[in-house]
Amino acid sequence: MISLWKRPAGNLAIAVVAISTVIHLLLAFGTELVADEAYYWTWALHPAAGYFDHPPLTAWILWVTTHVFGANRFSIRILPVLSGVLLSWILFQMAKSLFRDRWAGFWAVVLLNANILFAAGGFLMTPDTPQVMCYALTLWAFIRGVTEDKRGFILLAGIFLGFGLLAKYTMVLLPPLLFLFLLLSAPYRHWLRRPVLWISLVLSAIIFLPDVYWNRAHHWVSFLFQWHHGMQAHQDTPLATFLDYLGGQVLVLTPGLYVLLLWTGVVTFLRAFREKDPPVLFLWLTSYPVLLFFAYSSFKAKVEANWPVEGYLSAFVLTAAVLSERLDKSPALRKWTWGSLGIAMFMILVVTTQALYPLLPINPKVDGTGRLHGMRRMDKQIREMADRLPAGDHPVAWVVDGYQNASELKFLEYGRLPVYHIHPHRTFRTDALTPAEARSLAGKPVLLIQNGPHGGFVKELGNHWGPARYLGTIAVPRRWARSRVPVYQVDVYLIQPFRDGFLP
Repeated sequence: MISLWKRPAGNLAIAVVAISTVIHLLLAFGTELVADEAYYWTWALHPAAGYFDHPPLTAWILWVTTHVFGANRFSIRILPVLSGVLLSWILFQMAKSLFRDRWAGFWAVVLLNANILFAAGGFLMTPDTPQVMCYALTLWAFIRGVTEDKRGFILLAGIFLGFGLLAKYTMVLLPPLLFLFLLLSAPYRHWLRRPVLWISLVLSAIIFLPDVYWNRAHHWVSFLFQWHHGMQAHQDTPLATFLDYLGGQVLVLTPGLYVLLLWTGVVTFLRAFREKDPPVLFLWLTSYPVLLFFAYSSFKAKVEANWPVEGYLSAFVLTAAVLSERLDKSPALRKWTWGSLGIAMFMILVVTTQALYPLLPINPKVDGTGRLHGMRRMDKQIREMADRLPAGDHPVAWVVDGYQNASELKFLEYGRLPVYHIHPHRTFRTDALTPAEARSLAGKPVLLIQNGPHGGFVKELGNHWGPARYLGTIAVPRRWARSRVPVYQVDVYLIQPFRDGFLP
């Protein structure tokens, strides 16, 4: 491989990471928060050991960063940007140490950064961000501890595993795979008899205990919700949800690279399970079973494109090792790899450009980047509408239909006016109006914002919270887009006076 380059693999890997980080920074600070990011930020306003949707690590991180840097995009998105650099370093180190090959490390970095899934993960703050970091750190610490006979790294792997469980429940897939690796790998099977391995597992369970206790106190709501969401929510026929899953993976991994990863899984299967090659077995077991699990889950319920994300980490390293071994020897593989990377980079360029400046005349409602802009403008227009009201009608708060708009408007209005999600469909929403807050608003003017145009939410409420007077509809098209189709559209009402709708 060195003959292909004038500079060492490490320097080229650094260049790839630098370019990728610049793209992540442009996306992080050239776009607005998406609804889920704003919603996770509302968790940080209510620190707890668990939440309805996910375990608490994301909220804890945002609590720290927003207290240090303030409630702004930087504090919310700085971790995803840094995580891209950290993940690149971990994968480079794993490939280099497992295969004694820096070029395998280089290719691992390239594969990590040359797809839309990790390009988006490099600037959006979701529970995937800390979970993927913890997954990678667990893999790194575990394999170092096992192969170098260092008990400290085994304990460190348990700590990372525990925090990974506090980030996202799918982390639970990893421990059985690690134990299966030890069981199948003769050189390292003795670790199953060593107390430090079991102490490490207990350590991870202790770290995860706060969320268990929170769920116990809340009727196991988070566990039950995620189980139903991932395994029982039949939104369509099994074949339709599987094809949706497959199409999502092809899109976010980019077509050529996705096929390359699957091909690697096939060609290394015998090497992993017949020859019991420890590095190949370790990487195969910690990647492809995860991808197969989500493929199976897709027959039960809709699987979002980002859910299998942790399963690709080891697959990247394994594919990188195969490329480093075979690329010079196989013209067909070389053509496929370079062609796939070219398509992947083109797709990332198109998506990045579309996210920052929508050149393609796509309907914003079907454009995945469409809702990265527009909420600030809508917030401003709502405030201008409220400011035109007579002094006695100036609202003291906003109540909003739906957690997405409520969370984004709450973030934008933070420090000015309180914003509440009214009548949530799911319990334990952190942005929901509470009885105490309803009592404090009683008798005062409050703005009601519902999804429009002319939505039925206000009719559903009736006079339960007070008489609602229609003020107008606000429609916000995508910034700089040729299409004038609104990205956001809401109806605005004035409730004067507001009533405590929690009272009988």
